[in-house]
Amino acid sequence: MDNDLLHEHMEMLVGKSSIRVLTKQEAITLIDSLEGKAGNRNVKDRATAKQMYYIYGLMNELGWTTGEGKPDLDRLNRFLRSDKAGFNLEDYRWLNIGTASNLIEALKAMIAREQEKKVAE
Repeated sequence: MDNDLLHEHMEMLVGKSSIRVLTKQEAITLIDSLEGKAGNRNVKDRATAKQMYYIYGLMNELGWTTGEGKPDLDRLNRFLRSDKAGFNLEDYRWLNIGTASNLIEALKAMIAREQEKKVAE
């Protein structure tokens, strides 16, 4: 996990963008999430850090990135809200383990369709 992704994950998890300002409990929560432990998360089955890292990688493959090369979370949220996608989520932070898994499969299918289009050309 690179520095930018770590900070993005930290901001998603505890709402802070600097490691230096974390409380002890927030630091524990962050470390637990990076290790894939349930810890003291508010939502029991929140998407794991590994799932989110994988989702960010798939977003990168699809070109869903900002000008700085970070995952375009606004685009992800629009996708999750769209009726066509069928997730009916307002925000990626509401992903649980199951919906994150479904999202991963949907993104992989989108990548496969993109690759099939390129081969057919």
